Amino acid sequence: MAPSIQFLGAARSVTGSKFLIRASEQEALVECGLFQGLKDLRQRNWAPLPLDPVKVDGVLLTHAHIDHTGGLPRLIKQGYQGPVYCTTATRELLGLLLPDAGHLQEEEARYANKEGYSKHSPALPLYTREDGERALLQLKAVDYDRPFDVAKGIEAVFHPSGHILGAAFVELRFEGRRIVCSGDLGGYSNAVMRGPTPLPDGLDAVLVESTYGGRKQDHRPVEDQLAEHIVPALKRGGVVVIPAFAVGRTTVLLYHLRRLQDSGRLPDVPVYVDSPMATDATEIYCRFGKEHNLKVDLLRSSKDCPIRARTTHMVKKAQDSKKLNDLDGPAIIISASGMATAGRVVHHLKNRLPEKRNLVLLVGYQAAGTRGRALLEGTPSVKMHGEVIPVRAQVRAINGLSAHGDSDDIIRWLGSAKVPPKKVVLVHGENEGLEAMSKRVSSELKLPYHIAEYMETYPL
Repeated sequence: MAPSIQFLGAARSVTGSKFLIRASEQEALVECGLFQGLKDLRQRNWAPLPLDPVKVDGVLLTHAHIDHTGGLPRLIKQGYQGPVYCTTATRELLGLLLPDAGHLQEEEARYANKEGYSKHSPALPLYTREDGERALLQLKAVDYDRPFDVAKGIEAVFHPSGHILGAAFVELRFEGRRIVCSGDLGGYSNAVMRGPTPLPDGLDAVLVESTYGGRKQDHRPVEDQLAEHIVPALKRGGVVVIPAFAVGRTTVLLYHLRRLQDSGRLPDVPVYVDSPMATDATEIYCRFGKEHNLKVDLLRSSKDCPIRARTTHMVKKAQDSKKLNDLDGPAIIISASGMATAGRVVHHLKNRLPEKRNLVLLVGYQAAGTRGRALLEGTPSVKMHGEVIPVRAQVRAINGLSAHGDSDDIIRWLGSAKVPPKKVVLVHGENEGLEAMSKRVSSELKLPYHIAEYMETYPL
């Protein structure tokens, strides 16, 4: 049979990335992410995976974020026993993220059973911390730009994509064909991460993310945007709650807060990073200094570290997190998850949303169906832990902190090959972004395109 790719996720949605390559009588799975957001998407996480795990010969992960990796423990529980290839930094970050994802699932189930708000009795975790730890045993780290065999007849190469530490786009070679799966692409003007490397020449197809396919980032300096919203909230004695992914987004956010404090534009109020993994993630960024723009020698001292605010307090223990409920402002709390779908930030929002003096600051993409999207769109209330919580706090959003490149960055990357690809396949986007990106690919790059559909098998 002719080689093909089947879109098992991130097709007409921004999460659940899974792309199954069939070639040379082998199967290679690129990404194994969890769905987030709308209920019908989240329910897919509980269904058996739409593939036979035993038949998969190799798995590739472009980076560590859970919407690209969080389904891996389920894949392994259902029978996959082969290697999972990723970059070295991605392997290090997954050592934090996958066990933590299982722990969050267990905590959510425990809390649902305690409060009695689950429709299922008893509520069960999607998988456990132990499942996440077991998945780590199958990770195999590969250096950037070094070809390796994923399966017989299928060769792969990771190239830096600039999204977060360890992020890569993957080039696949099989049966005389060459394709690229972009994973998530970073921008070209990020303060911390370097931009993506150029697209290889003469590809048969490129699968490219379209998260910000219809939007351009606000090019005002990030620090101006942060100060504009945070300073007034602090002056009125409020607590600023910032939902942010512990890996990547929190690092960049702390970098900008530190610069604002050093310049005197932001007072030295307490900054609480309520994430068990944030400290460890910072240390990993320190060890991989060649992948980002920061001066590694500064990272050796917590006092001078540019990715810690001057008044940073790392909160690891659950009991210390609960104590923040009694905290009076002014203060800043940064906590995961970035779309307010789970994790400790849900408790902080539940506690802080009813009070007018507080501020909820959204600093990244908010997928449809998430609490973050509801807050962004001005909902008067949100449901948390079976309770309806009124939204009286101020809610604001800023651009420029996202680890994703915007539509200009994506077009620039697609046009970076001296010999353009034969076709562009648009994935990892909602309808608006996909349609906007398709118009730009067609009109500006003069390239044919295809918008991937969920469960579609596309011939290569």
